[in-house]
Amino acid sequence: MPERITTITVSCRCGEKLFKYQKAGKGRLIKCFIGRLLADYVGIPEGVGLGVEIFCPACKGRVGTTQRIHGSIAVKLNQGQIQGIRIG
Repeated sequence: MPERITTITVSCRCGEKLFKYQKAGKGRLIKCFIGRLLADYVGIPEGVGLGVEIFCPACKGRVGTTQRIHGSIAVKLNQGQIQGIRIG
């Protein structure tokens, strides 16, 4: 059975839109792979490296940090800074 893909909007706790993202599967949103971002409202630089911290443009809270996960660059999200997203 193919994996279910859902398009979601990721927002900061302050209400600012951060990303439009294609989430695969069910469960909580833990990480956002850069290649699956449909819209980037934060302004992640092209070819971003590892260990770069990503901040909300409105409240300046740390949204996450770039890491290599399964061979691809992803933003590992700070769960306390984003509005909770769970696909059931």
